[in-house]
Amino acid sequence: MKNEATPNVKGLLFKVPDFEGPLDLLLHLIKKNQMDIYDIPMAEITTQYIDYLHQLKEMQLDVAGEYLVTASMLVNIKSKMLLPNEQASLQTDDEIEDPREGLVQQLLLHQTFQTAAQNMRGYADERMKLYPREQALVPADASLGKLDPDSCDITALQKAFARLILKRKVQKPVMRKIESERYFLKDQISRVEKLVKQAKEPLEFDDLFAANAALELVVTTFLALLELVKQGVIKATQEDILGPIKLVSGEVNAI
Repeated sequence: MKNEATPNVKGLLFKVPDFEGPLDLLLHLIKKNQMDIYDIPMAEITTQYIDYLHQLKEMQLDVAGEYLVTASMLVNIKSKMLLPNEQASLQTDDEIEDPREGLVQQLLLHQTFQTAAQNMRGYADERMKLYPREQALVPADASLGKLDPDSCDITALQKAFARLILKRKVQKPVMRKIESERYFLKDQISRVEKLVKQAKEPLEFDDLFAANAALELVVTTFLALLELVKQGVIKATQEDILGPIKLVSGEVNAI
């Protein structure tokens, strides 16, 4: 709801509330008089609503047709509540239909949209205070990690990992419970690097994963291997298609 200054015929200046439709006006009157929206006193709200429309006409302001339609609806609801209902005596309190029910539902829905609009305006105001920074370019002298051109590519490692997971797949459901993180990438990088460097012969890919290792450990170990291969700390080779992948210590490249 906003206020706008509107002059009348005598040149006086009035501040007339500008409501966004009749439901907005009704909600304003309900809140102003601290009425229960679920138990609206129809006689009082109808009187105040019509008085407000009369005030607008006295100031020679145009009243939209929707305001007059709502006024007639309020009068209709008020009359239904005042007139005796012959069937009401034969019905229980739960069975009696409240004439105000449709109006209450419209007001609640309108109130919901009002709240959502206010929240959106608040979000927009907060967003206007933010100034996004443009994406910075990669420095020309940056040295990025790359796979050794002489080693097998990432696709071969992915396929080997997929075969490993397939071997470990169980036929019956596995019961799991959520636990805190137990395996960390930094620890597995150190572990895999140590295993490969200390091995007297090239270490096969499958030898990195114990048969009974938890799935979280298997995934973390594989990510550690990818990082070491990218850095050049470990070199992965594969002589035959679908053959075993062997891991050897490589030259450490700066990142």
